[in-house]
Amino acid sequence: MAWVFNLDAEDELSHPGAHTPTAAMIARIESLLPRLTTLLQPGDRVLWPGDGAPLPPGMIGRAWCPTRWALEQLERARVELPRAPTMEVLRTVNHRRFNHQLGQTLPGAGYAENAEELERLLSSAPNETWLLKRPFGYAGRGRRKLRPSERSAADQSWIDASLRTGEGLQVEPLVERALDCALHGWLDEDGNVSFGRPTVQEVEETGAWISSRLAREGELTATEFERLSAEVKRAAKALHGAGYFGPFGVDGFRYRGEQFQPRSEINARYSMGWATGMKSIE
Repeated sequence: MAWVFNLDAEDELSHPGAHTPTAAMIARIESLLPRLTTLLQPGDRVLWPGDGAPLPPGMIGRAWCPTRWALEQLERARVELPRAPTMEVLRTVNHRRFNHQLGQTLPGAGYAENAEELERLLSSAPNETWLLKRPFGYAGRGRRKLRPSERSAADQSWIDASLRTGEGLQVEPLVERALDCALHGWLDEDGNVSFGRPTVQEVEETGAWISSRLAREGELTATEFERLSAEVKRAAKALHGAGYFGPFGVDGFRYRGEQFQPRSEINARYSMGWATGMKSIE
């Protein structure tokens, strides 16, 4: 396999059209390459960001997320292009509205399409802290903490800029997480699904990933595993219905003691913990 590790795929999905990774993003991805080796098999090569060395003939291309830009890099390298969902499908299923349409699983959370809907959601707890998320985000980007009763001009400017696109905002109460977890899968074009084992993630306060490992026996309660598994199966069915196929994962977390959020994010692409959870079934 010749890999394109376009970890900035959400940037491209959020702004359809010409895409050029920034120098800062390339440096960031290069720094993460040692942690991405779990996705590589013997003989695999990293095409991008790579060293520019020629690839052996007959290689098959693969991308972190098969966006238009990623497929262009594979095509230029003259490797065999993988079958991939369309950009429209990728954009639909990675948009936070898609996750919302399966039903909010955190009490008090909602999706605001406009300023009126945002204020209605925030008014339920004006003195509490909320987390606002733009439709496409990764590594802790595109989110903002907000206490409505202490809203600043900078907060309002961020909100206005977010809603101006017409894409809406995910709005949820900020809760103290006690355990971050995920369950991953591979979805075939015909709808068949392979599921991995649950992983536990270490993340920064911003939400950026630090590390993943397999969940230890009993680390998730039986009820938590059942709820997480149910949401992953629901996500797989919805993804197939939307025309997606390939790698995916669902994030969840435990909070406020023993409460559990079984579907906080759907990632319709590879993710940093995907290989950890999926290689356990090989």
